[in-house]
Amino acid sequence: MTPRVVMVSDCTDVAAAELYLAVDRAVRETDPSVSVQIGPLVPVRPYSILHTAFLTRLLAESAAPGTVLMVVVNSRPERTERLVGRTGHGDLFFAGANTGALGWLTADLGVRECYELTDPGFVPFGGKFVHAPAVGALAAGTPLARLGLPFPADRIRRLLPQEGTVVHVDNFGNAKFPLAAGALRFGDRLRVRIGGHVLDAVYWERMMDLADGTWVVYPGSSLGLHELGQVRSAGLHGLGCAVGDRVRVDVSRPCSGAPPGTSSP
Repeated sequence: MTPRVVMVSDCTDVAAAELYLAVDRAVRETDPSVSVQIGPLVPVRPYSILHTAFLTRLLAESAAPGTVLMVVVNSRPERTERLVGRTGHGDLFFAGANTGALGWLTADLGVRECYELTDPGFVPFGGKFVHAPAVGALAAGTPLARLGLPFPADRIRRLLPQEGTVVHVDNFGNAKFPLAAGALRFGDRLRVRIGGHVLDAVYWERMMDLADGTWVVYPGSSLGLHELGQVRSAGLHGLGCAVGDRVRVDVSRPCSGAPPGTSSP
């Protein structure tokens, strides 16, 4: 099987090409006979560790065993450990600074082994000059234990979302967030507060059932999270809301029938 390296990064200009090429060069220098698929590049909100943690965990749902998830994000003011490791479940590899961006992944999938890369001291663009060579060597078959010294799994920083925290806004303006929705019923009318805005919404199973412009809270497709969206409209893009904002959902009127634009379920 051809190994794959997936990059999760806020470096999306020429720096992304530098990362690709640095990984490719390290693969060729390690073993020219090995073929490694590099990409896709998954862009994250600049400087957002929470967004990076979510996307890294989300990608793990679809990644084949042996995939390397490489995280390069500009974030914390202090320098942190540079890690490479392997998950306990899914047989995935991970690489990146110990900022919290690897925390959701390792909290859910566990850690089979983890190592700290040799610290060369401060290096501008460490993703290119430190992480990429290690990832290329790893993808070309170098054992993890040869890349650094053992690092305790319980020292991997974890940044997990609190109730109602937006972890992603997709290109349709739909927000993903954790919500304890056990008391909600489909058809409940809701009062949703986010980013200084108050929205009248409905709790429903399939948002596209409803009339254009309707605000809907619904069980989403990612990691058991809920979503807030506006049917065939701009959604949160029209409100200026983003990752890290908090969503509060209250029932304004319990279910009394089907929402507008639907037939009774």
